[in-house]
Amino acid sequence: MFEIGKLFSHKPDHPMNSVAAARDLLNALDESKPAAALVEISAWANSLAGTDGFACDDRFLIVAEIESNGNRVAADVFQEYLRHIHKRDQEQRKLYEALHTYWSDVAAAYERCILDHEAGAPGAARFTSHLAVAIARAIRASEHAERMSQLRYIGSGAELWKSPCRLFAYAEKMEVDHVSIVVHGREVHSTIRAELLRMAGMSLAALHELPPEQVELAGRILERFAVSFSWSAEALPDCNFVIDLAAGTPPRQRSPDEAASPTKRFFGGGPALPKLVDIEGLVEKNLLAEEARFGPEFSQPQIFSVIRHLLIYLGAEPPQRRFARTAVSAPVEIIHGFASISPRVTILDAGSGAVIDDELNVEQRKRSGVQLAAEVPEEAPEVWTMCDRSEWGLGVEIPQRPGAWAEPGVLCGIRDSATSPWLVGIIRSVETSEFGRMHCGLWIMSKRPIATHLRVIGSETHQAANWETSSGGFKYSYLRALLLPDGVKAHDRPVMLIERQSIWIGELYEVMAGEHTRHVRLMELIEEGADYMRVGFAWVAPGAS
Repeated sequence: MFEIGKLFSHKPDHPMNSVAAARDLLNALDESKPAAALVEISAWANSLAGTDGFACDDRFLIVAEIESNGNRVAADVFQEYLRHIHKRDQEQRKLYEALHTYWSDVAAAYERCILDHEAGAPGAARFTSHLAVAIARAIRASEHAERMSQLRYIGSGAELWKSPCRLFAYAEKMEVDHVSIVVHGREVHSTIRAELLRMAGMSLAALHELPPEQVELAGRILERFAVSFSWSAEALPDCNFVIDLAAGTPPRQRSPDEAASPTKRFFGGGPALPKLVDIEGLVEKNLLAEEARFGPEFSQPQIFSVIRHLLIYLGAEPPQRRFARTAVSAPVEIIHGFASISPRVTILDAGSGAVIDDELNVEQRKRSGVQLAAEVPEEAPEVWTMCDRSEWGLGVEIPQRPGAWAEPGVLCGIRDSATSPWLVGIIRSVETSEFGRMHCGLWIMSKRPIATHLRVIGSETHQAANWETSSGGFKYSYLRALLLPDGVKAHDRPVMLIERQSIWIGELYEVMAGEHTRHVRLMELIEEGADYMRVGFAWVAPGAS
């Protein structure tokens, strides 16, 4: 029903002082350059957040119109960002800034509607029916902005959680935090609590340890399963994380003896964890339906790796640092990729005259005359600065120009002097400042790696799980591999690295090392990194199938 009060109200001094005016201005935008159009849309959202004089309900409807147009443009910009996700050039940075600014401004615009409602501004009563949706959209937009930061490995600012915590506390006060809502048309039902838990899951899941496309995949998985997290005002056994709404600080793992308080909320993976285990099992057996794969751009090994990662970090006992780190400042040489690492470490091939036992111990004997062609390293080492180290890890600072390839999951060779042996590790985490400086954490996987080749000989494995990646089928008769004699075992099985490609779990390979043929069977995919796959394997006795 039309309200008499609105007849005499003054429109705010703003070009978008009505939904119709907003629609006309948005329709006039040139969308032939989506990133530039998104910047303009962000500016409108920002101005709506900062302009006084709007009734609560009017402001909300105009912000909703801005977001409706903006989300469509943002989807195009984000697809362009995904197409070049491994680049860190100026063009990619512009796409990131356009997306991050857009989501931040949308979050601020919705938050202004809610703050006006809390203050009893004009139109507050009419806006009440939109309150739950507005809070959910504000928190989701904040999560999208944070996800963009995580895709760039930029750490969260101290202020990030203040707004979501304040908004959720108001949702609880208004008793709408658990109400089932459709945040945007054609979506499944959600709740404000589920939106907060999705953002909390992204914060707790150590996404700086994942390659960028897997960061996005983790967000999509949490979109589906965060609604099943456990939640309580009490420190229940399955609620191993806590968030303090009054403090506005990020969620964290709770201490064993942490007491409840009026502003603390406890949560955990709860029923979501066994659901993730079920998905992991389907992926392992190649039974996950196409429509359930979180997007066509993700391979099954990527889904498997991310689910395992989430189960670890959102489980009852998230990892803790096991080895103390010592501060140090010294140069360290870094190379990356199989083609650069393999020629520099201990090499075994068909003519090496070596014997390798089940524990990956190598005994050198007289060389035979059959060898694979020697490889030449593809790149010269880069010199980074080591700032701390532990028994199995390094912290390094990357200079401005080198390290353009550096991201989590990239395989590296590492040595601290020209006379030291090459170690093999992976970039486990990356943190980037707004000024472009990068800090990397490297996990040393082996201090005495062995480079060799595998020859695919096949078996009955087509009845086993088919791990497909975007690289297509096998391209080479011989595959590069790195054996890890001192690496962490998988279910008491030895572990090796192979270059990222299609593999069949259960497939038989011949190890091209020494005079005596040795066969192995791939038993388990442990994880897929940016350019490698870490697999557990078993030795196969001669004549066994």
